[in-house]
Amino acid sequence: MTKLHIVGTGAIGTLLAAGAEKHGVAYARYPKPHSTLPETVNWSGTDIVSLLAPAATPTCLSQDDVIVLPLKVYQLKNALETWSSYLENRPPVVLLHNGLGGFEIATSILGENYPILLATTSHGALKAPNGKSATYTGLGKTQIGLPHRSKALKDEKHLPWVKQATALLDNALPPVEFVDDITRSLWQKLAINCVINPLTALNNMPNGDVLLKEYDEIRHALCREFAIVAEQYGLVFSVQELEKNVLSVASLTAQNYSSMHQDIAMDRHTEIDAINGYIVSLANKKGISVPTHALMVDRVKGLVL
Repeated sequence: MTKLHIVGTGAIGTLLAAGAEKHGVAYARYPKPHSTLPETVNWSGTDIVSLLAPAATPTCLSQDDVIVLPLKVYQLKNALETWSSYLENRPPVVLLHNGLGGFEIATSILGENYPILLATTSHGALKAPNGKSATYTGLGKTQIGLPHRSKALKDEKHLPWVKQATALLDNALPPVEFVDDITRSLWQKLAINCVINPLTALNNMPNGDVLLKEYDEIRHALCREFAIVAEQYGLVFSVQELEKNVLSVASLTAQNYSSMHQDIAMDRHTEIDAINGYIVSLANKKGISVPTHALMVDRVKGLVL
């Protein structure tokens, strides 16, 4: 039987497990060391989903299984090094995280030809402060796709392992949409995170406050610098398009708190290096100045010293 293996204790991984439980998809959960794994998910106010107890240790996966890593980018290296010896049958690996840079980490450990899918989701979930439960805070969708590394194989998306992984995730937490250009989708999500995450973390505010006029200038600057860097790497975005997307997400999730805000509130390591820091890194390689993104990185890192 095809089984979904979920690594980590985060809110989205927990939500995915709850979806699997609710929809009869076989799954297993593997917590990070010394962490609390939620036992229940509040799905709709009255519908409480109880989750399976975590697996004690990793296990060798079959080729028909799918392993999902809804982790932060800085957690991927240790997780994949731990799991690499259990992946000899080459089950599909799905990377599901904010920011960019995870694919490079994965291929450095698993190899360039390992079956990897990249995904991004707009589902919302929030863990309780005690870590023992989570709440489904917003219905969204998940986009999934193949990295651009095998252009010669035009029908990659029809490969059995791709269809299998996509279908399994769609059965657990629909809707899941396969997109031909997942790279563009990930950059679009990155642009939103580059604005909402640092501003909400630095100003201790919910997402909706990003809409306030006092943040107009810095929103515009972040989007303008982002568009300049993206174009240098073959992705063309209009600044207006980026700002419109930011404002839309901030409005739709107005009462929610970003993951970076929560990390700061809980005194946890943030994903700033994989979000604004990723843009700074790419800009440096091209000799481009992105002072607003660099400022966000410095200020967020200053909060957790």
